[in-house]
Amino acid sequence: MKRTYIKNISLFLFFLAFFSCGSERKNNVIHLYSKDKSQVVSIISNYNKKERIIAVGKHISKPVKDYIELDISKTTKLDDQFGICWNTNGHKWEMVNDKAKIVKVALDTTIYVFRESWFKDKGTPNTKYYIKTDCFVVGALNYSEHYPEENGSVERFN
Repeated sequence: MKRTYIKNISLFLFFLAFFSCGSERKNNVIHLYSKDKSQVVSIISNYNKKERIIAVGKHISKPVKDYIELDISKTTKLDDQFGICWNTNGHKWEMVNDKAKIVKVALDTTIYVFRESWFKDKGTPNTKYYIKTDCFVVGALNYSEHYPEENGSVERFN
């Protein structure tokens, strides 16, 4: 009887540890703010479906307009990053999410620019375009910081 009890407790603890360690947020929302907070971009990711929405404004779900829908099946956790520049080259913002593929555009592309890959420096993808004044780079991982920090701010939601 005692052996069965210990076995059941051990089995319960194993499954608890397995499912809690393996559990990972499958959805998240990130808001990127310009330095003066006059502009915000929402990044709404659904990792189960491998899709992402990039939307103008502050949203927690897919808006009716002013968004881009992306396929993120080719991105990995570690290289899933965003670069954004505010008020540059006549656009309100220019943004990149490397390896994401555009599925649908419901956005004025004369005002907002989205790129599927980093600019390349001698053939190598490089983030340096997005670390100049009024720009920053941030990863999708919860613990990633944005750089340079003085060029905007980031807010994350589960």
